[in-house]
Amino acid sequence: MKIILVNPPYINFEGMKESGGHAMPFNLAYLAGYLRAKIDCEIKILDTEAMALGYEEIKNFLAKEKPDIVGFTCLSPTINHVLEICRIIKEDLELLNCVTVLGGTHPTILPQEVMSNPYVDFAVIGEGEETFYELVKTLSDKKTDFEKINGLYFKRRGEIINNPPRQMIQNLDDIPFPARDLFDLKLYYSAPTKKLTEEQCSPLQTSRGCNFDCVHCVSKSIWQRRLRYRSADNVIAEIEECINKFNIKEFNILDDNFTLNRPRAFEICQKIIDKKLPIAWICSSRADTISDELAEIMAKAGCKKISFGLESGSQKVLSLMRKQTTTEIGKRAISIARRHGILAHASFMLGNIGETEETIRETIDFAKSLDLDNATFFITCPVPGSDLYYYAQKEGLISKDTPWERFAPLSNTAPLPVQRSLTPADLVYWQKRAFREFYLRPKYIIRKLKQLNSWDGIKTVFLGMLILGRILFKPKPKNK
Repeated sequence: MKIILVNPPYINFEGMKESGGHAMPFNLAYLAGYLRAKIDCEIKILDTEAMALGYEEIKNFLAKEKPDIVGFTCLSPTINHVLEICRIIKEDLELLNCVTVLGGTHPTILPQEVMSNPYVDFAVIGEGEETFYELVKTLSDKKTDFEKINGLYFKRRGEIINNPPRQMIQNLDDIPFPARDLFDLKLYYSAPTKKLTEEQCSPLQTSRGCNFDCVHCVSKSIWQRRLRYRSADNVIAEIEECINKFNIKEFNILDDNFTLNRPRAFEICQKIIDKKLPIAWICSSRADTISDELAEIMAKAGCKKISFGLESGSQKVLSLMRKQTTTEIGKRAISIARRHGILAHASFMLGNIGETEETIRETIDFAKSLDLDNATFFITCPVPGSDLYYYAQKEGLISKDTPWERFAPLSNTAPLPVQRSLTPADLVYWQKRAFREFYLRPKYIIRKLKQLNSWDGIKTVFLGMLILGRILFKPKPKNK
């Protein structure tokens, strides 16, 4: 079987090129690693986003490869691009025997809608490794008993069949390491807010899921509020493979909350120290899961920056978004990180339920009061599958006709409001103001100038200023 896994285009099509780095589509790396460990196949990954490919270039690639199966990872903002590529495969290239398979968040949330498209053959729901492998195995054996594959939607004589959901993989250590060798690693780099050095950086995922219930998050629709961990030894083995095989020594840990299970985080850090692994890394943390003891060993193990999802400086808004934390806890978390020499990044959301100009003012002032290395101000997006999405539908703020391209945090389209106090234009104004007030403070500028003690630091600051300029001077967003 010849299989192509596709990361679809989006940012380059929608006008926000180079705004947030280029992240490796790690779910496809895991899918490819799992598949080739289980079955003899020829597999390639086409990252159309990182390669900045348009439809014609994608068409030429697929015409040359003539794959048996094309699998797509689908976020909601990319779905129309995915469906257009499926049309190209079936209609323009007339590869009628080529099987199209969609997986990821959007098909998991809206499987019936996805499967109603005539160019889509299968949809993989939820965690994809086992379901996709069983589908490939069935096709490879030239069988058609797809009803035996849990977690799969398919069509039979025009009827959409939905199989029972699949149980999630119990032992994450059973999953082979991601197939990094299938990527041109030079294409990938971190956003300035998450950049540490000029070393080649790779994602690293040590757990799956989140057991919290934030109103804006889609995680529970995929992982069912279950949190599963890889063993410390398994994580260390992957780090060693990255060092020895790819000369990768910098990592962006993708876990929703690396610090939640403190004993396990301690164990991973201690093993890094004991093995003297020469690595640098960044991770995400809730403000209420970091401690002095943990920050101390993380710093010794190579943690250079922690990204905190502080979200708001208004306690009212934090409560409405079910964050289960406080501004005081957030302030303490930043102090802990900085006390141990770890840089601190914080992300904030503008425009959530209950937001007003006064609460945004609280958020900006809160961000400026913290000892942050950098901050990001997103406009709240009702991501399909989140409670916020269903709330916005119920309140008539979005409809079934709202274009999927608008459900993205980085886009030149107008933001989708989830409250009536602030218009889309208001939100764009306050986002620009937040970035301007935070980054153009004399105190902050002086701090960054002091960090210009290396070529790496100069390039990171310069890139950050370019992106800041794009945000501050980007044109008025389009409604489409």
